[in-house]
Amino acid sequence: MGNEKDAVTRLRKELAEFSRRSYNRGLVSGAGGNISVRIPDTDQVLITPTNVSLGDVDPEVNLLVRLDGTMLENPFGLKPSKETGFHLVVYQLRPDVGAVSHVHPPYATAYSNKEKPLPLVTVNSRIILQEVPCIDCAAPGSQDLCDFVHGGVKQYPFAKALLMKEHGILALGPDLKTAYYIADLVEDTAKIAFLTENIRSK
Repeated sequence: MGNEKDAVTRLRKELAEFSRRSYNRGLVSGAGGNISVRIPDTDQVLITPTNVSLGDVDPEVNLLVRLDGTMLENPFGLKPSKETGFHLVVYQLRPDVGAVSHVHPPYATAYSNKEKPLPLVTVNSRIILQEVPCIDCAAPGSQDLCDFVHGGVKQYPFAKALLMKEHGILALGPDLKTAYYIADLVEDTAKIAFLTENIRSK
């Protein structure tokens, strides 16, 4: 029990750190986006609250829920992210995933509107990402959106990231640091793809 409590405390701090890093990197703006992390060897997940900017997330405000959605810890009475449902779907389908970052980086989001996989225009992106498929959109917090995430994760069981049409991206990793790096790489790749498409040949 003590080790589990220590893990929760440590991961609260990491979740706050990578939430702020995501905001400061420009992967999300305003109070958008949500990030979560699985507590190892449990059925529990920490997730950022709704209506709180990722740039303002402190360790104490992150909420602890079970994979079935049951609230376990919410000391400040905040509401969990309205996207908690699709975070839990990812953890249920992908035991290898330890963290999920849903952010709204501008270049990657723009490519999501094309309803096509992200062009992997660099060697690094092809090696690390391999593919970044696009899934359909639905209203934030809706069951339809959960269903689209469920379908995408099942269809692409090894994907490290998904474009979400008109909505941003999902980056999946074994831990928070890796999920952050994946999200960062997706956005950088999208930016390079945009520049490549708009450089005129002589």
